[in-house]
Amino acid sequence: MQTRTSISLLTICSVFAGFSAEAAPVPVPVAPQSPFELSVSGLIGYDDNLYLVDTGGLKDIGSTVSAAAVKISAKFPTGVSFVYAPTVSTYWDESKEDNVKHVLSAVWIKKLDALSMNTAIEFALVDGDGRGVNYGAYGSAFSTASPRERRDQWQNKSDLALRYDTVAGFVRGVGKLQYWDMLTAAAGTANYVDRYDIQGGLDFGRSFTKGGPEYYLGYRNGYQFQDNDFNSVSRKNASNHYDRYLVGVEGKLRTDLKLNAQAGWAIHSYAESALVYAGTHREEGLYTDVALTWTVNPNDELQFKTAQCRTVSSTGTNSFLSSLYQVAWKHLINKQWSTNLTGRLSEAEYSPAARDDFDYAAILGVTYNVTANLSGTFTLSQNLGLNNHNAISGATEKDREFEREFVSLALTWKL
Repeated sequence: MQTRTSISLLTICSVFAGFSAEAAPVPVPVAPQSPFELSVSGLIGYDDNLYLVDTGGLKDIGSTVSAAAVKISAKFPTGVSFVYAPTVSTYWDESKEDNVKHVLSAVWIKKLDALSMNTAIEFALVDGDGRGVNYGAYGSAFSTASPRERRDQWQNKSDLALRYDTVAGFVRGVGKLQYWDMLTAAAGTANYVDRYDIQGGLDFGRSFTKGGPEYYLGYRNGYQFQDNDFNSVSRKNASNHYDRYLVGVEGKLRTDLKLNAQAGWAIHSYAESALVYAGTHREEGLYTDVALTWTVNPNDELQFKTAQCRTVSSTGTNSFLSSLYQVAWKHLINKQWSTNLTGRLSEAEYSPAARDDFDYAAILGVTYNVTANLSGTFTLSQNLGLNNHNAISGATEKDREFEREFVSLALTWKL
């Protein structure tokens, strides 16, 4: 109230002094902007192969799927941001797949002169069926992973990076944790064991041109834990220590070309009591994590991704080499319409078991922006699962192969 009175007196005095009112404009109060954002969304669709198998008792079981979600986010000037996003999914023809997933994430970015920190933490709680799916001799790595994400469990992903910059370059300490606490009871082969992957390391690097990409050398030391199958001490697991030696690049190679890439050599050492890997207790090979984004023009963007790393499986005593190759094209037709087209190849090569599973996926998305706050997205996806060889007694390669189609329509409203 006092502020408004002072402004009025100043304006009056200016006029009597021979100045126009424009010489001393009255500031217009600006309402503080809320740090909170809220959106709600709904989805209806049909999945014609929920368990991703074409043989056995779970063959070609489909269902209409509906989902309702709320997303509450907050971003503060301190560099802290939060997101809480619960999703309720209902499977009309297969009710045991119904679940509620709660996701809570937080990010803290802080910079103080030459020192900067970036922390990201995400917790996910899935409230679903408390029992796994009994695949028997059927199903691939991708088959068992699909219903696993709908079962009772805790997940945590945490990343920490602490960086110090000098005129000669930068040094960065990094830490990462991925954790799965499966609250699901065992059912046949899909016993979904607890597991985690924890690592830490250092990067040393610099940029050679102002505003150009940063190049670095890095090292990671980590441990992968896989719980005993059926919680029995008589069963073995693939828990292991590992070392990764890396080279990396981050930033824009050109104004239209952005690259974030790591590549190097990984060495995994397994306990003497663990399963033997190709005659030894050691596995080593290439590690990659690459994303290249090309802005072709203001309406088109192409992204290429590839990744390869060794990890432990969620359903047994094996480890496997996980590989990903993906191409995505985003196209803006106009202010209202846009499309996304993605092609992806995923591979899970088990060790020491002789299994090599593939998932070929093609995904088409079309989005229509009704208003600035209301949009609808139509999605059509096709999956083809293949298998090179299979060492399970009484089963064949075909028992790990599948086809699957999924179609959906989603609406999102930003409040």
